[in-house]
Amino acid sequence: MPPPSEHDRAQHERAHKTWALVVDEPASRDVLRALRRILRVKRSELPAIRAALPGVVRRGAQVDLAPLEAALAEAGVRCELRRSAPRAPGDAERGR
Repeated sequence: MPPPSEHDRAQHERAHKTWALVVDEPASRDVLRALRRILRVKRSELPAIRAALPGVVRRGAQVDLAPLEAALAEAGVRCELRRSAPRAPGDAERGR
């Protein structure tokens, strides 16, 4: 059996939210401004994002989150990608 393609692996990671983009800073005006611009966070989502910081702001595939991590780092926001721990059904999700 051939190994899964990059596309198949990314689809699996998206479906299982395998990676987490973690912001390692408390909510500040500059951090929230960068998150709004780079992650395209709506104003109505800001209270939930503010409450999640420092912490996970997005979950998904590494291929999707890596450019966001790079853009946030370029904007001066301390962040990193981490492999997500398996979550129990019904756990509340913070971020996307």
